[in-house]
Formats: sequence, C-alpha cells, structure tokens
Amino acid sequence: MPRIERTLATGAALIVLLAGCEAGGEADGNSPGSAIGVTPLKDLEPITVAGDPMADVPGSVTIVAETKFGHNRIIGYVNDDSCGLLTFSTDDPAANRAHLVSKWPGRGEGSTAPPAGPYHSVSGAAGAKAWVSLRCGQNAMVIEYVSDGPAAPHDVRGQATAAQLADNPATVLITIGDPTVRKQLEYWAKSPVRPTTSGPIR
Repeated sequence: MPRIERTLATGAALIVLLAGCEAGGEADGNSPGSAIGVTPLKDLEPITVAGDPMADVPGSVTIVAETKFGHNRIIGYVNDDSCGLLTFSTDDPAANRAHLVSKWPGRGEGSTAPPAGPYHSVSGAAGAKAWVSLRCGQNAMVIEYVSDGPAAPHDVRGQATAAQLADNPATVLITIGDPTVRKQLEYWAKSPVRPTTSGPIR
C-alpha cells in the first residue's frame, strides 16, 4: 500500500522539453473543454514557495503544487496553455535540475490514459542519476520522479497528492488537480497494470 501525503542548470545540465502535438489533432488547434464539475488546473488556487525558483522561467506562471522527495523539490505550475515542472536539490539548486514543459492537448490529441485526460507527455533526466516524467492535461498533471535511491515524499503543498510506490521506493508519483480528479488517479495508480516510467516516454 503506497504511503500518501497531501501537498537552470550548470552548463548543459538544464533540460527544457516542450511536448509537441500528437497525430490526430484538428486543424483549428482548439483545446477540449473541461469535464463538468471538475476545476481545471488554471483555476486551482495558487501557492507561494520559498526562494524564487521560477525567476528563469519566461512568461507569467502560476505555481499550483510543491512536493519534497528526499532532498529534492518538485514544483508544478501552469500558464495560459501548458503545464510545467521544475525539480532541483534542496542542498544545491544547481543539482538534480530539470525543467519540463508540455502544452495541453487540443481537440482529438493526446492520450486518454490515465483518467482525467487527455494528456501530452514529456520526460527527461534530472541530473546524472534521476529521471522525471510529466503528463499534462487541462484538468490534471501526473508527475513520476525516479531518484537514485529510496526516499519518502514530504511537505506536500497545493492541490496535490504524493505517493511513494510500494514496489519501487525510489519513485514518487505526484498527482495534481482538484480532489475529484486526484481520487480517480489514486485508483489508477493502484492498478497492477499501471505503466511506470523508467526512461523516455515514446
């Protein structure tokens, strides 16, 4: 049973990945509407975080969640048409650093799994020994962070739930969205057939 809690780089270490559109989108590029009764990410209550970690992120962003996993901070944010995450070490902000950004899917685009989608996906290294992936939808973000050793999520803030995977204690799964969305994703996370990310999302 997973343990649940509520919640740019040195040289070439900076990673900024922008997910492109998947095949099947409509030409107008309009975004699908939010599900009835679900609060979209852009309307979640923002939070403030220590320091100024978003200083190098262009444009106006809204921070909606923060989780600490071992000695790393994982921050989720949104802007007008995309989701983003920023991770870095609490001991050294230049270490274990990654910045992933993905646009929300337009009509007919993205993956319908997990629940509360559709999603676009992006992933990349967070330093030399860690990996992080982001699934981005209008109603939810799903972050999977694989560290170089077992750790526990703590100090979870915002509309987020963080769970250390029982079968892989070096991995934390963070879901961001309103309570209804996170409950759906909690059931998905417990599924024995749920795919995990240990490398680039294809």
